[in-house]
Amino acid sequence: MNFSDSDILHEEVVLKVEEIDRADIIVGIPSYNNERTIGKVVESIGKGLATYYPNLKAIIVNSDGGSKDKTCEIFVKASIPEGIERIVTRYKGIPGKGSALRTVFEIAERLGTKMCLVMDSDTRSIDPSWIKALVEPIYLRSYGFVTPYYLRDKHDATITNSLVYPLTQALYGLKIRQPIGGDFGLTGGLVTALNHQRLWDYDTDVSRFGIDIWMTTTAIAEGFRICQASLGAKVHDAKDPGKDLSPMFKQVMGTLFSLIRKYEMKWKLVEASTEVKIIGKFHFVELEKVKVALPELIEKFKLGKSQYGKLWKNILSNQNYHDVIQLTNLNVEDFHFPADLWARIVYDYAVGYCFDGEKEEILMSLIPLYYGRTAAFIIESHAVSEELADAVVEGIAGIFERMKPYLIKRWRRAERELSKKEF
Repeated sequence: MNFSDSDILHEEVVLKVEEIDRADIIVGIPSYNNERTIGKVVESIGKGLATYYPNLKAIIVNSDGGSKDKTCEIFVKASIPEGIERIVTRYKGIPGKGSALRTVFEIAERLGTKMCLVMDSDTRSIDPSWIKALVEPIYLRSYGFVTPYYLRDKHDATITNSLVYPLTQALYGLKIRQPIGGDFGLTGGLVTALNHQRLWDYDTDVSRFGIDIWMTTTAIAEGFRICQASLGAKVHDAKDPGKDLSPMFKQVMGTLFSLIRKYEMKWKLVEASTEVKIIGKFHFVELEKVKVALPELIEKFKLGKSQYGKLWKNILSNQNYHDVIQLTNLNVEDFHFPADLWARIVYDYAVGYCFDGEKEEILMSLIPLYYGRTAAFIIESHAVSEELADAVVEGIAGIFERMKPYLIKRWRRAERELSKKEF
């Protein structure tokens, strides 16, 4: 479904924006059935804006996906300091977080906003200091994009830990710990750059859960200054990695793999990674534990052989395919999944996705392998703290980086094969 600029916002929102006229900062909250948490999120944002930036004209926007509960009602009734405007609207377009944020970006651009924050509506650990942490790097230090840096339970954010973080570091050379963390700060220039991308006119995963990795990768590849803001703990409505995460998985990984093709000339030139500045003090705190179903993860991995064995053989190198099949024969007590094998598999899939037409099936066939590697990480980190588990993740990212020549080799081979077919 295509939308012109004038069609993105509902008429009443356009009138409200015209009435407000201008704003220094906008905070966007995408939501869908978040009545249990959105009240605290809004109140924390309001208090943070009033405490740290009382002289800035601020607006809080709830961009909702048609919640069936009282999310929007609670947003409207939430207590915020006088002088802070609020807008609640149901976004237009493809259902998903990306469409929600496009509405926020459009409002921000129309108001000439200098700074834009986007914040998850299901976060239970948010406090007013998060506003200062995300705004200050843009307002006082001229950063263009601020990503969150927080502690999470070692079983939370498994897509980030096993895929998105290691790939982002290896490909683009920046150690951004939470590329899809959900709470970001953007300069007005980046908002404009994102808002005018042609992809909004098409049905893409950026309109859904692909939005976060798209924002992060675009900011990196287009040269915006990036830092990380220390936010403490991230406690939200976490999901067991053994449950069905396939829609989110496909949307995030489909977007990430597509960007590998788009920014090929960028990542091929990157030979090593660098640290990304973390602004603010960081301290470890007690976290809510995410429950995991280890046997279920291993079983789903094993079922992948019967469901996707033929596709695995087509995508993976001969050695990687052989090694994966061997792993499917292990019992729970002996189960393991080496990180270096995982890195090679992911690179095989990146090439397969970028050079093959069956993208949906390719992503689906990667999910059982992801379950297998997630199970192995749970086993590896069973007896260690969050701090040490995070060090394990850092080690995995290092493996991805060291094995980047494998990706380039496979990529060049795929290019040669494609040129032969076209010839």
